Amino acid sequence: MSTFIETQFPIARLSAESYKERKANNGQTLTRLGKWWGRKPLILVRAAILGMLMPASSDARKDREIFLRILTMDDEGVWERLKEKGAGVPWRHEDPDISRRSFDALSYAERLRYCERPENIPGPTLAAWREINAHLGTTATSLGELVEQLGQRTFGHTPRVGDSFCGGGSIPFEAARIGCNAFGSDLNPVAGLLTWASLNLLGGGREVQEDVMRVQAEALAVADRQVTEWGIEHNALGERADAYLYCVEVKPEGCDYFIPLAPSWLIGEKSRVVARWIRVANADFLAPEIAVVSDAELKRYKEKEGATVADSRVVDPFDATRTWSVEALRGPEGLRRWSNDDLVPRPGDVFQERLYCIRWVKTVIRNGRPKEIRRYAAPDAADLAREAKVLELLRERFADWQREGFIPSRAIPESGAETDRLFRERGWTHWHHLFTPRQLLTHGLLGESSQRLAVSKQACVACLLGLGRMADWNARLSAWMFHAGNEKGNQVFYNQALNCHFNYATRALSKLGDTFSILADASENNVGLLGKLTQADARDLRETCDLWITDPPYADAVNYHELGDFFLAWYDKQLARAFPEWTPDARAELAVRGDGEDFRRSMVEIYRKLARHMPDNGLQMVMFTHQNPAVWADLGMILWAAGLKATAAWTISTETEAAGIKKGNYVQGTVCLVLRKRIASEPGFLDEVYPMVEDEVKRQIASMLALDEDGEPNFNDADYQLAAYAAALKVLTQYGNLDGKDVEHEVFAVRARNEKSDFQTVIERALGIACDTLVPRGLDTSWRELSLVERYYLRALDIESRGERRKGMYEELARGFGVTDIRPLLKSDKANGTRMFTPAGLAASLLAPVLGAESNHAALPARRGRVGAGAPHPFAVSPLRHLMFAIRETAAADNSPEPGRQYLRDTFGQGYWGKREGFVALLEWLAALAHAEGMNEWTADSEAARILAGRLRNDHA
Repeated sequence: MSTFIETQFPIARLSAESYKERKANNGQTLTRLGKWWGRKPLILVRAAILGMLMPASSDARKDREIFLRILTMDDEGVWERLKEKGAGVPWRHEDPDISRRSFDALSYAERLRYCERPENIPGPTLAAWREINAHLGTTATSLGELVEQLGQRTFGHTPRVGDSFCGGGSIPFEAARIGCNAFGSDLNPVAGLLTWASLNLLGGGREVQEDVMRVQAEALAVADRQVTEWGIEHNALGERADAYLYCVEVKPEGCDYFIPLAPSWLIGEKSRVVARWIRVANADFLAPEIAVVSDAELKRYKEKEGATVADSRVVDPFDATRTWSVEALRGPEGLRRWSNDDLVPRPGDVFQERLYCIRWVKTVIRNGRPKEIRRYAAPDAADLAREAKVLELLRERFADWQREGFIPSRAIPESGAETDRLFRERGWTHWHHLFTPRQLLTHGLLGESSQRLAVSKQACVACLLGLGRMADWNARLSAWMFHAGNEKGNQVFYNQALNCHFNYATRALSKLGDTFSILADASENNVGLLGKLTQADARDLRETCDLWITDPPYADAVNYHELGDFFLAWYDKQLARAFPEWTPDARAELAVRGDGEDFRRSMVEIYRKLARHMPDNGLQMVMFTHQNPAVWADLGMILWAAGLKATAAWTISTETEAAGIKKGNYVQGTVCLVLRKRIASEPGFLDEVYPMVEDEVKRQIASMLALDEDGEPNFNDADYQLAAYAAALKVLTQYGNLDGKDVEHEVFAVRARNEKSDFQTVIERALGIACDTLVPRGLDTSWRELSLVERYYLRALDIESRGERRKGMYEELARGFGVTDIRPLLKSDKANGTRMFTPAGLAASLLAPVLGAESNHAALPARRGRVGAGAPHPFAVSPLRHLMFAIRETAAADNSPEPGRQYLRDTFGQGYWGKREGFVALLEWLAALAHAEGMNEWTADSEAARILAGRLRNDHA
């Protein structure tokens, strides 16, 4: 029996819900536990599990309606999730019926702005449960009861959900929260700690959570009293510092003073504060001046006036013509390697460190109310004395704290993609080198006080995770952010790298409380008993699960073992005390990474083991985020060799237009590939597979088109392309071999550069079928008459008219149509601003005679469209290109169609009459482009196309 997720999935609504969850930042349920890369949205996990448990009936529309009701993603459910019905929203009205109609008129993504997330409400209403139970034959009144009953029906017991790459814990946590028995494992102890915390802290119940919050609050209070007693954050004016700004400085050869380094000396855009540097008489250093500037000066500083680092070169602040290469300053032998005892640079080191600004805070009473006053100031002699005291206090405790594990003692592993830059760019060799003395002192204080206060394992883990979060927000790798309203130190892992900055921030203890405390409040959520966690290599698993949901590492997209070591350095000895059965090491040598033969063998071994450890009617879901056909082919062959067959694939976009899109040409969706065991092992033959793939691609696309919601498409072009790949996998993976070729031999075969496997060839052909199947609306009658490059251009215009601007999408389209060079057709190839040329934009470029045409058009420009030397671009000789030139001629003649009509008659001779009706259809389609949002560039050309279409329609021999 097929399940709901194998027949349909509410892509649009899940995408909007996923984006809302991700946009919540620290408001996400698991994010406060600590940083992990690629955590999947909890709503996606919930939907996936329920979609695999819910059977599909013969009534697809009713199935969809019920599924949305279960998730409170139907119209009634979304209305029930309103935070404040009718208050402060654009559809507010005294009449509640009018308010509801106004609310329903909004797009789904717009409605979510005013709603709680599904996880934050009890679930469907009693009325909804009656309808759900009537359709499914259940008697549930909660998600837990529904999961139990569906599991009993399918597997004979409460369903067990497993994840062998549990990472940040989304899958085991959400599985347990909705009533499944959950299992998670990961080789990396940092991932294990996060997952354990999700189940046993967030899922530990109110009593556990209140104890954790009490311990963390007491630890902060103890550390605060000590810092106040030392006097290292307070000045004589009664102010307390909350931020310290440092920079690297260097004294290049030929320069008689140290140059402080920063790509910008703007400190606060909203505060209008900048740093200036002043020569000091008879000294080899510069003095900082912290000043509030005018709007005009602020604008210059925003444009990086006075920057002393630009394009990897040091710039003299008093003579911009004098520059030095940063790489050359490091010297041919590289930088001195720091020793464990080094806490600050030694006097002879190339790169020195200096404090150049402090932000002071004082609370005053104004109009009977407390008000916080902030000011930025350059450090004075007393501030520098406090810095020296911080270093002295740290040195007194350094050895003891390293031995106890309150601060890191581990060396940074050699030869890592991320860690190598730490040696090369700063000479750092130990993880504690990534932190200033002030950071190590305050973090160590909290480590010491929390270790003394934490009695339970839960409190111990919470304090460790708190230290990890502090490390992520308070390190030498924390750049200072100065944009409007956001003047603070940034997260170390704002991306997936260990970035060494020339200027950086340290947070005072007074600004670390919210970072250290991992729980904001207590809840009754108690799911820990439903979850089991092990730290293990996925190849060694022995657990059996009914459903496996995994998000595997792939092609070193994230170097988990290296980045995780940043946190593990802080957990280290304390982790071993809390979990003596764990290995407190990332075991990089065992990590599944790369994209070569070893990686493929490991992946086949893992997924074969997962297939063996699930029942015959069990399912797997592999979450995947790649759009390269070669990578898809690789993954498909791995799963094929593991004895699995694909039954469905769905793409959930985690960035939506309605709520905003992050910048950058990157994959924006997660493909959820649904798999079952391949019980039979029938042989397959390529000559039979190709037509089956074509049928499956067309069937898949037809079903997706039929599921589009009114005014709210479920799918974009990326979804259709990925669906084509998945359709090919569905056909291919049902066979035990292909043309007699052994599966494992194909997976591990060594191929020449650019040589494609049969698997990849089939998948790429599937993309071509998809591209050819998706005909732009209005071009059905003329599509078959067009060449591939003409189809590409029109499809590219079609997706542009629907708001698609990602360069990768235009490149994927080109691959599907077999167009090898799209650069001459693109007006802009920006990552998120790709646009196609208009007829006026192309003008006479990229234009060549139609081969064999009876052309006597003597007035053609000399630029006949050869793209450099050699043969013309295939678009240059296409009828569509000449039609576009005719549009340009029409527009240039003040919309008189005669020059355009004459050009076409001269160019095509007698062939013109056979093409005239097709030209009219194309012109009418192009004439409509200007009506699409964001297509203003087409206004003039679309009008010319409309006028020329009318003239051609009435043309006679």
